[in-house]
Amino acid sequence: MKRIVIPLLLVLTVSCEMLSACPKLVKGKPEGHLVDDSELKTIKTLFRASNLSYENYQFYSLECILSGEFYVSCHQYVNDLKVWTDDLFFHFDKNGRFESLSGDIVSAIDAGTSPSMDVTQAESRFLGRMNEDSFFRNSKSVANGCITCELVYYDIAGMSGGSTPDYVLAWLVKPEKSDYPVAVVKDSDQSVLYYNNGIIF
Repeated sequence: MKRIVIPLLLVLTVSCEMLSACPKLVKGKPEGHLVDDSELKTIKTLFRASNLSYENYQFYSLECILSGEFYVSCHQYVNDLKVWTDDLFFHFDKNGRFESLSGDIVSAIDAGTSPSMDVTQAESRFLGRMNEDSFFRNSKSVANGCITCELVYYDIAGMSGGSTPDYVLAWLVKPEKSDYPVAVVKDSDQSVLYYNNGIIF
């Protein structure tokens, strides 16, 4: 049987400040929105009309469907760190009124902000996991390229189906010029919590 490989459509977009040489430490910014100026103006108008706060959100998508309804997608930040497992999706009706929200707003996380790992260690754990992956094991373009490392919050319980959030400090690690492979490395014990090579069958 012929095997068909389909790249995932998920895009891990980041607007960030580069803070070091390779491997690069990147720091996301809530105000570094990933939509254009006209879309951002529309989003802010929608939020203000419904008295919704948006200071801790980084918007990355605005959709307006044929009925005139709007859908807004965003990353949320707590303690100036991205909550990587908890994006929010807002729905506004054709009159611009807030209709519904998918996702849980996170107002506080008590998992610290000071990492014990450095970017070199995060890169090493990423490359070690990548070398176990038959698709990227011999990828010189990844191994010899620059790797980016972003400190984030990761909900261990949520990603395993639990109902009570359990946030930990973690590193989001991937190639600078590609969305895959991507890994999340737990800061406290350097374990790889998540890995995705962007390939499905």
